[in-house]
Amino acid sequence: MAIKTLNFLVKQFSNYYRDHGNAILPPSQFENREFAFFWFSREGALRHTSFANLEELIQFMGREGPAHTFHSAAYYEKPDAPQMPLKEWRGTDLVFDIDADHFDLPCQKQHDIWWCLECGHRDHGRRPDLCPKCNASRLDELKWMCDECLAKSKEEAIKIIENFLVPDFGISRSEIMIVFSGHRGYHVHSYTSEILSLGSQARREIVDYISGTGIDFRSHGFVDNAYGVPKGPDPHSPGWERKIAQGIRFLFQNPSQLQKIPGLRANQARILQEEAKTISEHLMEEPARYITPKGVGRKTWSTIAQYVLESTSAIVDEPVTTDIHRLIRLPGSLHGKTGFIVKKVELSALADFDPFRHAQTFQGTITVSIKDSPAFTLGSVHYPPMREIKKELPLSAAMLLLCKGVAEIT
Repeated sequence: MAIKTLNFLVKQFSNYYRDHGNAILPPSQFENREFAFFWFSREGALRHTSFANLEELIQFMGREGPAHTFHSAAYYEKPDAPQMPLKEWRGTDLVFDIDADHFDLPCQKQHDIWWCLECGHRDHGRRPDLCPKCNASRLDELKWMCDECLAKSKEEAIKIIENFLVPDFGISRSEIMIVFSGHRGYHVHSYTSEILSLGSQARREIVDYISGTGIDFRSHGFVDNAYGVPKGPDPHSPGWERKIAQGIRFLFQNPSQLQKIPGLRANQARILQEEAKTISEHLMEEPARYITPKGVGRKTWSTIAQYVLESTSAIVDEPVTTDIHRLIRLPGSLHGKTGFIVKKVELSALADFDPFRHAQTFQGTITVSIKDSPAFTLGSVHYPPMREIKKELPLSAAMLLLCKGVAEIT
């Protein structure tokens, strides 16, 4: 990236923090948090810093214009100590990171690009370990985002809250905060006091529970025998047994969904749809009866239960949740790869939140030299693919391209 572009980005970010300092949302127990900063125009990061108050932090950010700003999910007695053992850990918020990087979506095969730094070979989709043309390992990539990516990330964030944190862990919605990451996903924070002292292993068990890792259906209500499954999960039982039972009930109350189940043959799905009303009636009995219609094997219930598990569970970045010293982006700061706001979103407004409209801040226009940009939509404007062209753009669109490294200041 050219020096002129780097200096421009620093200036724009500095101006944002000077003019919009009130957008910064300080974490609770501010004085016990470590802060970290990454830069546009210099290598490395500034770690192990703390601030006496929010005003001091905003002044620093306005002066330095950091590309990325983080705070610790942990609380420390001495947050500015240079080594972790010296910080005196006092607890850590429960934090989940949901990012489009964790999903294999069709859209990523269109807008994500990778290239070989040795032979110049380029292709779309997920970056391989080795270049298929020259077998080199020096590869670079450009990750983009679209409505499909961000909708999937939002869906997983909602699952964590509505399927697990509230009903199973008993966490109040008032102790949950959801934050758009500024790029390809969302962060979910919980400040419940009972969770703060949990160590890494306990947090790993929470991740395993939410992701449905290691579930054995035999221990969640299914008892198999030669005649099918006379007993299945009880919708009144706690935890995953209830979730599986409720999910199966929903499927047979909405039989068109049965066609979406991987592993079900077409004739099995057809028979189950034809018998859906009868099966649903039996599932509503007390206790529920899991009948197996003629022409459907007894393993079908396991296939259905696996689909329910995968539909109900959520995909999270395990290291973020299990690391009690993790850094997480500061709400109200800017993301250095997009220029978007790292924005807190109220749960009641999450369904309608659109990062391409609601996480924008830059105003005005500027002419930039575009090297190679995929198509994207920002606000209500759609931009086609652009390559080797100078173009005047709204500053918000130009900042996205500049931060992504696909444009330069002319």
